Amino acid sequence: MRTRAIAGWSSVAAALLVAAVSAWGQYETRSGGRSLLADRLGHPWLLGLAALALVFLAGVLLGDAVARRFSAGGLLLALVLCGLAVPGTFFGGNPHTEVVRTAAPGGADRVLTVVHRGPPSTETEVQEWVVQVESGSGWAGRRWTLLDADGVWPGAGAFTSARWTGPDRLAVVTDTEVKVYDFSGGAPVLVPA
Repeated sequence: MRTRAIAGWSSVAAALLVAAVSAWGQYETRSGGRSLLADRLGHPWLLGLAALALVFLAGVLLGDAVARRFSAGGLLLALVLCGLAVPGTFFGGNPHTEVVRTAAPGGADRVLTVVHRGPPSTETEVQEWVVQVESGSGWAGRRWTLLDADGVWPGAGAFTSARWTGPDRLAVVTDTEVKVYDFSGGAPVLVPA
């Protein structure tokens, strides 16, 4: 019985660790976050399922009232983690995705990434454009989101283009404005166009 209790509480600890890792991965998906950690750990659906399995295993191994209550709380936590990814995965996610990557001129360690999600049509309300810049690599690599135009109508800031204007300068153009970002200090700074 003691071995079951140790295994049960070890499963509880592992589930909490998985939840913490998932939260860390989600935190790194923010603009300016570490791209390597966001790509590796920013999967709440998969990590949520792992936490859910560990919580159920703990409930089976411990088998008392406290464990059942803890399992119910863990199940709720796992469902919340899973719920972060479900809407985009199963309900209305765009099946067509196009990614264009452009290195900064002059050998700068930066890459402009333009992600287009949606059918290749002119209906702007079903289009999503994400403009990001990745700087560095490995553990030091960072990713900044400069524009996220999801279903924006023409005349209201619909994405037009993004291009490097120098090794440290980038212009993001919408149908209403031009924003110029300077990367000479590492992080993007909006400067006058």
